[in-house]
Order: sequence, then structure tokens, then C-alpha cells
Amino acid sequence: MKKIILSCVALMATFFCASTVSAQGVKIYKVGGEVIDIPAAELDYIEAYDNTPSIEGEWKMKKLDTDADYMGASWGAADDYPAGKFPAFNAEDELTIADGKIIPNLQSELKNFFIGEATYTVAGTWTLKDMQPIDLTLLKVKGVNRDFSANSKSENDEAYIGVRVVEDEDADVAVKYLLEVYLIDYVPTDFAATAVSFECYVPDETGCCAWMSGTYIQFTMSQK
Repeated sequence: MKKIILSCVALMATFFCASTVSAQGVKIYKVGGEVIDIPAAELDYIEAYDNTPSIEGEWKMKKLDTDADYMGASWGAADDYPAGKFPAFNAEDELTIADGKIIPNLQSELKNFFIGEATYTVAGTWTLKDMQPIDLTLLKVKGVNRDFSANSKSENDEAYIGVRVVEDEDADVAVKYLLEVYLIDYVPTDFAATAVSFECYVPDETGCCAWMSGTYIQFTMSQK
């Protein structure tokens, strides 16, 4: 029996001409016209080749998508998101993601959530059910402060984070990517008083507490 991984087939195609994979099997088209046909019945498995860019790397802040103005307007409570407590945009904020770790280098109040080196595992996928649903990779992160505060630290240091990588359409180089980060699982003690009093930080079926519009915090980072 043969074993073929589609990523290997893609590599083989660089030495031949092209390849196709289907439920019926694999066809490899050699230069000169010869076709190597491997039926699915002769394969132990075909593993899908995933060329989705990785979340791993060094990332630098590009945009705070849900800034204090946005959050305050969501609740008609601008004073609920004071400077020095709710995160403000800081171009020097950085995250390094590698080997199952998230290493923060933050100047903004995001450091009140990412309080030090954290570890993560991929917990599957999750859909942000906002005006336009967004499919995210769900990370379960250990080593964060769910209070999102400089004055208190949550006893539970695990939280879910949603991420996705998209192409940077503004990049002035050939291919560059953006990392969108969604903080979807925290209950703030230093801001968002109105939303907290309305009991809007409640777990969904996954356990994420900040999944509503006006509760989750989104920011976008570019590759360094």
C-alpha cells in the first residue's frame, strides 16, 4: 500500500508538471505528457495540504479596531472606557507567537490582560456572531488576567482568544499577512461598567464571556 500526503504531492509537482487530488485518487502529470494515476483504493490516506499562513511569528500593532470611542458608543457610555484602564492604540505593542507560547511586549493596557508569557493550545474553530459572522481559530490560553486590570488578578488564568490570519492588502511587499486578534473571554473590573451591570459578559456555549458586540476587543497586527 502507498501513502501519499498532499503536501508531498505539491512538492513532487515542482519536479514534474502538476498534480490533482480528488476522491478518486491522485494524478501526477509529468513533463512530456506522461500521467501517473494512483487510485484512491491504493492509498492509505490523503492528507489535505493546508497552505494557510501560520499564526506563529513576530507581530506588531497596526490597528485597535474596537477603541474606546467604539466601545463607548456601543453602550452610550463613553465614560465607561477611561484612558489608562481601557486599551489605547500603541504602535509599539508586539506579540511573538511560537512553540505554543504567546510572548507579549506591550506598552498599552493590553498588558493588563497579557500579563506575561502564556501558553496556548488550539481548541478548534469558533464563529463570532456579529453583524457579519467571522470564522476564527480558537486558542485556549493559560497565563492571562481575565480581570483585564492592573489592580486585580483573576484566580482563573485561562481564557479563549480568537485569531485569524488575512492577507495585508496595504502591504508594499509581495506577500504580507495580518493577524487579527479577538479577546472574547474576560470580565473587566476596571472598565465597561454599564455592560457588566447589564450582565453582558456571560458565557456562550463554548464558555467565551465577551462574545457580544461591544464586549469583545479586536486588534490587528502586522508581520514584523
